[in-house]
Amino acid sequence: MTNHPLTVVQGTERDGTAPQLTFVTKLCGGGGCPTVYRTDRNTYVVQGYTVTAEATGLDIPAGEQLVEIPADLLAEAVKAGS
Repeated sequence: MTNHPLTVVQGTERDGTAPQLTFVTKLCGGGGCPTVYRTDRNTYVVQGYTVTAEATGLDIPAGEQLVEIPADLLAEAVKAGS
């Protein structure tokens, strides 16, 4: 299975600008943990645990990566008013 990026190249838009992030929610009390952010581009950025493409058998294009986050975090993000 191959996914193809639409407008994002290595974490930035093709014009080179980075998204502006607004905190949505996280599940831990402090420090680094899975987190969801809303961007100024009507998209979301997730912070989570890296999963290698090799481990999953997927062919991931340059500039993309797999990130694993808890299902409870997605539920909290929806409740936070996406």
